[in-house]
Amino acid sequence: MKKVLLSLAVIATGFAAQSQVICAGVSPAAIVGNYDFTWADPAGGDWTTPDFLIPGTFVEDTLVIVDDGSTGTNPQGNPVSAEGCFPLINGVDVAGKIAVLYRNTCEFGAKALNAQNAGAVGVLIINRDPEVIEMGGGADGASVTIPMVMISSTDGLTITTEMLGGPVVMFLGNKTGLYPNDAGVVKGASLVSKTSGVLTQLAQDATEFNFDIGTRVYNYGTLDQSSMTVTANIDGPSGASVYNEVVTLPTVLSGDSITIAPLETLTFPQFSLATYPEGVYTLSYVVDLGVADDYDADNTVTASFNVQDSIYGFAPFDAAGIPVQNNGFRPNGNTSTFSDCIVFDSPNGSRVGVTGLYFQALGTSVDLSGEEIALYAYRWEDVFTDMNDAALAFDNLNPIANGFYYYPSDLQGETVYGAFTAPVVLEDNQRFLFCAQTVNLDVFLGFNDNIDYTWNLDYYLQPLGPIENDGAYFAAGFGADIIPAVAAKMIDAGSIGLDENGTIEGSAYPNPAKDVVTIAIETSEDATIVITDLSGKVVMNDVLSFANGNAIVNIADLQSGMYVFNVTLANGLSSQFNVAKN
Repeated sequence: MKKVLLSLAVIATGFAAQSQVICAGVSPAAIVGNYDFTWADPAGGDWTTPDFLIPGTFVEDTLVIVDDGSTGTNPQGNPVSAEGCFPLINGVDVAGKIAVLYRNTCEFGAKALNAQNAGAVGVLIINRDPEVIEMGGGADGASVTIPMVMISSTDGLTITTEMLGGPVVMFLGNKTGLYPNDAGVVKGASLVSKTSGVLTQLAQDATEFNFDIGTRVYNYGTLDQSSMTVTANIDGPSGASVYNEVVTLPTVLSGDSITIAPLETLTFPQFSLATYPEGVYTLSYVVDLGVADDYDADNTVTASFNVQDSIYGFAPFDAAGIPVQNNGFRPNGNTSTFSDCIVFDSPNGSRVGVTGLYFQALGTSVDLSGEEIALYAYRWEDVFTDMNDAALAFDNLNPIANGFYYYPSDLQGETVYGAFTAPVVLEDNQRFLFCAQTVNLDVFLGFNDNIDYTWNLDYYLQPLGPIENDGAYFAAGFGADIIPAVAAKMIDAGSIGLDENGTIEGSAYPNPAKDVVTIAIETSEDATIVITDLSGKVVMNDVLSFANGNAIVNIADLQSGMYVFNVTLANGLSSQFNVAKN
């Protein structure tokens, strides 16, 4: 039986809300703008809070920090009294206002209920980390009837600092119909690159790598709009635009939307280039009303993809060229094994081989030191056309590679790399599944919701990030807006098996070094370099260009300490050096 979507448990940053649902600063000017947030969503069944997806459901009021009478400070340096774990003693101040409190130990539902009982009209909770997470209602969530929103510790510091100087007003909820002129685009209704990690071996020209462009424009305002345009633009690695198309829209009625996409009346041309220089490409969709937008914070959606020769995946890359997580998830009710996976399928798959996987793990109640993560590559031999095909199944997964990674220290949420016992060459027009698996029920695996493949999944109908839960696989995972941050390390297929031990002699100097290291290897080929610290954390992933057998590596941004340099040539040969940074 085909299993498509799985429910989940969350540890770190939860779901991005739709664009019309916002957490925004209203006054003073220093805090005006949108903030990343999650909210207590009644759809999960553990809250009875207002449903922000209903237009006109919002609260806007002054912020007040709670006081539950506790003493001392918590590990983050915030007053324990502002955690709101006990009945509030400043109810006179909180009544009719948005209560501000800090996350630390007690349940979210208990905090919200204490604020509600004191007369608060809403709750703004500040996370203890520089991110946001989904909030479970716990034992008291079903009794909470006021809205509750979480923001990050960094945004919280900005807001609470401003509160020291006077009243701060915020808006929490759905802004549809609040402004006369208000339009926007959302990432969940926009087509993006098919992957975030685009391999040069598989993108040699316009026929090998291309993708369709499309988005939906929403008119959230009370006025009809007759002068709108929407622009799709892609900036290449140099920063210059390599694609720019503008579509003039017909009149869009208040509360309505219009789609610009393939097979629609309005379309953008497909994106493709004759060649793809390596580097970061950034796609943006921008809506312009032709008049001043009364709320322009949702007028733009962006998504990037990285063209290079060594990493395949769907999650966003960081500045060091490494796929990263911003969420830790695991399935509800999981009792044994849990895997997050990505799908590889290319008409030119035989050009590359896979050597191992990048992944992340998290756990608030577990020290990752010594933790085992199993790594698998499967040839997915079930024959099906797309996500709507009744033949879609996971009955014929043929293991072709495996490995194990043991955490050297408590690298919570950090991207690490684990190698398969041997690299394996892939095949043309054949699906493969790459998975990281844990058997620890307290370990959450890394995902990322900063990029949203919802429209891609609906349009192309091909699986992207399946999930395995206690032996059962779910083709759509936790949803295309929550993509596994697993990525596969790739090399040229022709390089596999060329050298018995796979190594090549070389050196690194000066050593110790301060800002620059020269790698000396007898080669004129390009190479990739992965630098890890002694705990195994990847701190740099870059491309090296050798001239006269030398390549320069800038390590000025690294902290002082010992690092391991892993250099892999295009032919698959590798060299490793230990380098001390002063």
